[in-house]
Amino acid sequence: MTTQSPLADAEFRSRLAAPHNPLRMLISPIGWRAVLYCFTSIVGGVLALLAAILGVLVLPLVTWATANVERGRLVVLGLPRLTPLPRTRVRHPWDPRGFSDGNLAVWGITVLFGLVDAIPGAGLAILILGLAYTLARQLNAFRWSIDIVLVGGELTVALVIGLYVAWALAAAQAIIVDIQLRPHSELSQQVDELTVSRRNLVDVFAAERRRIEHDLHDGAQQHLVLTSMQLGEAEYALGRGDLDGARRALQAAQGSVEAATTSLRDTIRGIHPQLLTDRGLVAAVRELAGRQSLPVHVEVSGVQTPGEDVSLAVYYLVSEAFTNQARHARATTSTVRLQLADPLVLEVYDDGVGGAQVRPGHGLSGLVEWTRALGGGFWLSSPPGGPTLLRASFPNR
Repeated sequence: MTTQSPLADAEFRSRLAAPHNPLRMLISPIGWRAVLYCFTSIVGGVLALLAAILGVLVLPLVTWATANVERGRLVVLGLPRLTPLPRTRVRHPWDPRGFSDGNLAVWGITVLFGLVDAIPGAGLAILILGLAYTLARQLNAFRWSIDIVLVGGELTVALVIGLYVAWALAAAQAIIVDIQLRPHSELSQQVDELTVSRRNLVDVFAAERRRIEHDLHDGAQQHLVLTSMQLGEAEYALGRGDLDGARRALQAAQGSVEAATTSLRDTIRGIHPQLLTDRGLVAAVRELAGRQSLPVHVEVSGVQTPGEDVSLAVYYLVSEAFTNQARHARATTSTVRLQLADPLVLEVYDDGVGGAQVRPGHGLSGLVEWTRALGGGFWLSSPPGGPTLLRASFPNR
């Protein structure tokens, strides 16, 4: 897993940016957010230090809790909250795993910045409050003189300096915390997504197994049972010397065997299409489109041949889209666009009634998880009333 540095993240930089005009700093949200962040840093640093001293035996739990608080405290600066790590990683308060995932470093950063923020924070707070008190006394006494202007100017300068100092301290702490925690939060999020994906795939595979069982039971098995009965009729006719009856029974049995073969071929095609292996993705998609009851226009651009795993995923996405069109969409026309480049992009459009959804345990849900497992992306737009557009992309190196 690769994680982008917050300094290289354009959105991160833009949210932390401070105005260059000092007067605008007075009305900028980032300045006052930084003041609040520094104030909570002082409180949090003191509490983190006291908790560690008073509960030295549960220090791993303290570091874990401190890191999770810091993950959420980034929202004070308008930054996205980092995914918290689950409590299950620290099985008991003295579990040394509480020190992992950057937790111990962040606890130290929290304590350090809590102390560092307190020094200039206290000095600037005393200065600003003193100037504000002086200005308020002069205004209450109606002493309109140059002193009021000077004190007001000094107060403004002190406020601007205080806001910039708070911004610098808050930005520095936020960047360090993000560097320490973002990789572990992203990894935790990926683990959660993989867990959900695995659960969905299990449901989809179970549904697919039931579908295959249903197809075999209602298709090939029925034809084979009928074949057995017809062969029995032929044997009975031969025993009676009825050659014409035996011939008719054998011809019927031959037809049942051919029907069973066709049913098995269709079932196997649903598992792995032979045409995809023999002639490639484009030919398989065109053949699939040609078997649909509605007109399907296939557009192909690019020449970069995809790998077998990507080809199979694309084929099944197209097949599932066609199935939904036939069953639910009431569409009159469909278009398949296939861009053979890197990334490979698939689009399936129909002018039906819309309302398509990715529901857990159904075919499209499993294909979405399959797409993500291959490092691809999936997007579905199907408002009520239509039209429906399915779009998927895959790495194709």
